[in-house]
Amino acid sequence: MPLFLAIHVWEPEDFKLVGKKVIESLPKLPPGLKLISSLIDARKTGGWCVYETENPEQLVEFWDKHVPEMGKTQVVPLIQFFPPGPDLYKILHELAK
Repeated sequence: MPLFLAIHVWEPEDFKLVGKKVIESLPKLPPGLKLISSLIDARKTGGWCVYETENPEQLVEFWDKHVPEMGKTQVVPLIQFFPPGPDLYKILHELAK
């Protein structure tokens, strides 16, 4: 399943509210949206989360609806480099041509 990086940004004073809403929202993730990992900026101003999904728009809609304090979620498609994922082999094959 394709991987996507969700980039979230919030104001430092909203850190506790955002954290609370995220924890409350995670059990409500829709089918087909799977959280793989999550990192929070030590300055408490943002986070980066990796998801598996076929529908990145669903990811944006979910977080914009459930935690609007994070602002507009940005989504970036990812290719897993290590451990090697299937998309990496496709790129290496293209490079070898």
